[in-house]
Amino acid sequence: MQIFKQLILASVLTGLLVQSVHALEVDREVVPRMTIGGRVISTLDSVDMDSVDMDSDPGAKEGINLSDSAILMRFDKRTYRDGVAGAVVGIKEHEDAVAFHELHAFYWNRNYRFELGRTRLRNTLLELPLIRDDDLMDYTHVGNASSNEEFDQIYGETAAFDWYLDRKIQALGLWAGTRRNGDPADFPDAPDGFDSYGAGYVYQQPEDLLYVKRIRHAGVLLDRQKVNTAGGDEWLNAAVAGIEFNLNMNPINNWSLGLQTIYNNGVDNAQNLGSVASRARAKSTSLVTSVRYTGRPKLLTRWQGAITAAVKDFSDVDQATQWSIAPNAVYRIGQGVDVFAQLKYTDYGDGLGGGSDTVVQLGMAFSLEAMFNDNIGERDSILNLEHGYIH
Repeated sequence: MQIFKQLILASVLTGLLVQSVHALEVDREVVPRMTIGGRVISTLDSVDMDSVDMDSDPGAKEGINLSDSAILMRFDKRTYRDGVAGAVVGIKEHEDAVAFHELHAFYWNRNYRFELGRTRLRNTLLELPLIRDDDLMDYTHVGNASSNEEFDQIYGETAAFDWYLDRKIQALGLWAGTRRNGDPADFPDAPDGFDSYGAGYVYQQPEDLLYVKRIRHAGVLLDRQKVNTAGGDEWLNAAVAGIEFNLNMNPINNWSLGLQTIYNNGVDNAQNLGSVASRARAKSTSLVTSVRYTGRPKLLTRWQGAITAAVKDFSDVDQATQWSIAPNAVYRIGQGVDVFAQLKYTDYGDGLGGGSDTVVQLGMAFSLEAMFNDNIGERDSILNLEHGYIH
């Protein structure tokens, strides 16, 4: 009888053990690493225009400007075999409303990266020392020929693949996507489905080597987008090339120079330059250069002074050349707390309406980043997804 009781007890314990192991395998859950980041950027803008406003922000006006303020969340975890997978959710203030500017899933390992969803378009190469993305967007980004919205010049729904070379310092990339984010009724002649494709090579030093390697950032991008015209479908082809390098090798008092050029072959008979989309369809060449000084006493970034100059020529239209100059200064009063000032002057040729625009901005920015449950170890700042005006 005693042996019988022991056998029954052993069977019950074995059943409970098997059940618990089964439950462990089926319901096992690993809490993802969570990163929260964001920035509030606020400027007091003074705008002086003596011409039709031809820049990438036709709604520019005097007052308090909160654009580019954003909050970001990233969730990621290690996969079973190799690599890390996750998702990013980001919302940004846009025209007194809130829009999802980042909403994508991703996977990466030491050899490649894949992402799918809404994120930044690969239509620019260098991160120039300007306060906001759109400050000189007519020169710095390949324009969107299917939208006049500023948002659509920067963000789109894409599928992108990057193959890493040389420990992620070099990468070859391919992407395809849709530039238009809004209602098709707002731009009825925009193409359906995938309208953009691109490829490129990028050389990018990690943050800890920015001041000790001669070349900071360099690369070449090819951008191709479909356009519906009165004569049928056409393709815009643009090439972007750029380089940023250190003029000296002093990480405490650093001087650097950036150069970027964009050539857009345009579409046939693109003579109308009255809107953002129409200028994107015109044949053009732009060149942007910037000189930056960064003061880093005790290797802690405290202040930055920069001047950026740009010129763009629409070769198929007489006297359709514009140029801009934008000096600025940033002072860091605390970790993630910056005050800054910027002046932007733009002059337009007669083919663009003539005259000039002057915008003066005084402002302050607060940036934050916090990470929870870091069970991965490798770290990449979530703020790298946003425009970096100081580094």
